[in-house]
Amino acid sequence: MTPDERRGAIVEAVVPLILESGTMPTTREIARAAGVAEGTIFRVFDDKTALLWAVTKHVLSPPPGADAVRAISGEADLVDVLTTVVERIQGNMRRVGTIMMVLRQQMAGQTHDKMPDGPPAFLIEANQLLLDRLTLVFEKYADQLVVDPRTAALALRSLVFGAHHPGMAGDPPLGAAQIALLLVHGVGRPADLAPSTATKEPSC
Repeated sequence: MTPDERRGAIVEAVVPLILESGTMPTTREIARAAGVAEGTIFRVFDDKTALLWAVTKHVLSPPPGADAVRAISGEADLVDVLTTVVERIQGNMRRVGTIMMVLRQQMAGQTHDKMPDGPPAFLIEANQLLLDRLTLVFEKYADQLVVDPRTAALALRSLVFGAHHPGMAGDPPLGAAQIALLLVHGVGRPADLAPSTATKEPSC
C-alpha cells in the first residue's frame, strides 16, 4: 500500500474502536484492526494526536452517497424531508462529539505549540459544505419559504447545532422531528387557530 492508503486504512480502523469504547485505543489494537504492523502507524502519523486529527477530519467528511440530497424531490413533505436530514446530522454529530472528546483528552497537558490556532481548516470547510447541502435541499422548496433558501439553511444549521451545544445540560435536546416542525411552522399559533378576542366581554 502507498503511504496515503496506509493512512486511510488506519484512520478507518480507528473510528469504530473509538466509537465503541470512547477512549483512545492502544497502538496494538489499532494495528490489529488496520491489518498493519505497529511501527507502520508512526511512519505515516507523527503521533496519536496527529492520528486523531485525521480521524476527526475523516468523520466530518461527507460519507459515500452524501450527494443523495440532490435526489430529494420537492414533492415530498418538507417536514418529513427535514426530519430525515436532521437525523443524519445529529447522528454524525454524536460520532464527532465522541471523537472530539477523546482528542481533547489526548491533547490535555500538551505544549501550546501543538495546539491549533483557531478552528482547523477542515472544520470550517465541513460546516460550509453542510450549509451548501442544506441550501440545496431548501432550494427545492423555495416556493414554500418566506425567506431565501440560504437563510433557511442557516436557521436549520443554527437550530441543530444549538440544540446539541455541550454547555446546554439539563433538558433533553430537541429531536429531529421537533426541529423540523419548529423550523417549518414556528412556535406561534396559526392565526386561524388563535383565540378570538373580538367576542370577549370587556373587563370591568
